[in-house]
Amino acid sequence: MELKDIVKKVITDLEKREKEELDVCKIWEKVAGKKASKHTKPAFLKSKRLVVNVSDSSWLYKLTMEKDKLIQGFNKDLKGRKKIKELQFRIGEV
Repeated sequence: MELKDIVKKVITDLEKREKEELDVCKIWEKVAGKKASKHTKPAFLKSKRLVVNVSDSSWLYKLTMEKDKLIQGFNKDLKGRKKIKELQFRIGEV
């Protein structure tokens, strides 16, 4: 494989990952709602686990109580793509 082919593949993979991250953010905002999305930000999606940063402990608690509903809504919106099985909240940068 030539260097130009390797570079092209790396760029394609990065573009695909960036699109998936944008999709995750859009779906999260839709599923969580506008108010919650102002206090949250998806950090990463790995091995069917979505980690979401929250602004403070009150949002962490509230969203933890709604975790099952959020997972169902998120998976419904993915329409056949990777489904998430776990949703983890942590206090972090929003």
